[in-house]
Amino acid sequence: MNIKIAILILLLSPLVAFAGVPSWKIIPSESSLTFTATQNGAPVTGTFTNFYGEINFDPAQLGKSNVKIIVNVGSISDAYNELSDTLKSADWFNTKLFPQAVFQSNNFTKTSDKTYQAKGTLTIRDKTLPIVIIFSQQEYSQTKAKMMGNTIIKRTAFGVGQGEWSDTKAVKDDVQINFTVSATRK
Repeated sequence: MNIKIAILILLLSPLVAFAGVPSWKIIPSESSLTFTATQNGAPVTGTFTNFYGEINFDPAQLGKSNVKIIVNVGSISDAYNELSDTLKSADWFNTKLFPQAVFQSNNFTKTSDKTYQAKGTLTIRDKTLPIVIIFSQQEYSQTKAKMMGNTIIKRTAFGVGQGEWSDTKAVKDDVQINFTVSATRK
């Protein structure tokens, strides 16, 4: 009897492995990461064109889900490129010294049908602070997932905008971050 149980366990082991939280690979051409700030009362938008990550997510297993997204801050771009050159400078992102921003979370909560929040940390310029991201499930199948979400951060809390730019009169402190992440199952 014990041998039969052992054989059954060995035969079912591969099926148990598939029951874990699935890992996902970002599809860069179908994903985006943008920001909107306010300068002199007008919206200023830009994009980070290079980001990747480790995504292990399953809406049915939120307690086991986790994510780590790494953004190449030097990939910042805007319609005029003048803004992106300024934002790469030492007073802003200082991309030479701090080339990456990192978001990490292993705390997911379902807030309504296909809507979630992720409590995690964001690191910019070597400053790590807690943030909450709200996102919604646009698509989720065995092979592909698509999520859209956003958050608002205080740029000065991360040291973004130093010197004459630390004042929030010309460039407001709140920065809206929006994302779309499409991914295929690994």
